[in-house]
Amino acid sequence: MEDRLTKLEMLYSDQSKTIEEMSGEMFQQQREITSLKQQIEELKEQMEASSNEIGGHERPPHY
Repeated sequence: MEDRLTKLEMLYSDQSKTIEEMSGEMFQQQREITSLKQQIEELKEQMEASSNEIGGHERPPHY
């Protein structure tokens, strides 16, 4: 009986460690996703601003 209890405690400890590691990884990934979303939004704004500066989607006069 004590042997089974020891095995269960070890299993619980291993699982707790794994869950903690996975939680840390998920946190890091979420931060990276948030950063990438922000970069995409900034690039969209830059593209919109630059297309407005050159007259939008109109053909240049030499066409």
